[in-house]
Amino acid sequence: MKHDLEEWITEAIMAETPVIIVEGHDDIQFYERLIIDMEKDAVVDAVENIEGYNEGSDGVIKCIQDLQPKFGKSDEVKKYILGIIDRDARFYRNEIPNYLGLLILEFYSFESHFITQNNLIELIQNLTYVSKRHVDVKTIGYIEDELYKKDFIDLYYISLEALRNACEVGYSGEVSYGEEAGKIYSEGYKTILLKKIYAKKNDLDEFANSKDITYGDLKKIARGKWILHVFSKYLNYKIKELKKACDSNEINKCNFCLTGVNHKCLWKVKGNFQHGHVSSMITNYVDESEIKYIKERIELLA
Repeated sequence: MKHDLEEWITEAIMAETPVIIVEGHDDIQFYERLIIDMEKDAVVDAVENIEGYNEGSDGVIKCIQDLQPKFGKSDEVKKYILGIIDRDARFYRNEIPNYLGLLILEFYSFESHFITQNNLIELIQNLTYVSKRHVDVKTIGYIEDELYKKDFIDLYYISLEALRNACEVGYSGEVSYGEEAGKIYSEGYKTILLKKIYAKKNDLDEFANSKDITYGDLKKIARGKWILHVFSKYLNYKIKELKKACDSNEINKCNFCLTGVNHKCLWKVKGNFQHGHVSSMITNYVDESEIKYIKERIELLA
């Protein structure tokens, strides 16, 4: 049974249990995990489960917009209602709503918060036999080098093309944000797509400059599911190469390899794993420095 918005808000205030309204099914677990970690008594639900509202950011915005009169009448309401939406392309279309009770993420979508060096280190120690202390600057450099020099640069230009498609009326882009990562990065399709996009590189650089976008803004313009796909697919391959890198002194050599007992190398992976496993594992880690601002906003609730 769907919530009646007026009744739900009244019940939240009476029960002293804040409600957090999110875009959809995929978001709920992420925010519930933060709330549990904070030991906060709050309810998270998708906007589509409220009578009269559709899923997605537009639904959340409309819901919070409809609640503005209540926010204006009572400061108490502010403590019990929070809508959270992805930043997505609206920021670059100057369509950011300024409503009480609405938090807009700093990145394109919530999945982007998982793409951090700390989460990379967590992944390595769970998939190999090393601890965090072995993952030094040299090792991180070896692992990340190709990711930032190739894979993420490709994603940057794919994302610029999608953003331009979302911002410029009448522009016929090679890719849109509605396309799934599995399609974009499928065998053969990615090669053709990148060829078309790199043919527009100068134009895309000009577009980026007009929007004050740099490569460092990748997490702000790349769809969260895209960057998670690229990150996990790359690490699925790269982590399996660490044993070989240990043998060739490209990373911090483990003590077993130093003494010639190479079959006990600590960089060896624990078992067979695939892209999907890596992606699932990454989304189980929370980098506190990355989500601090979200927790600080939730903390303002009752």
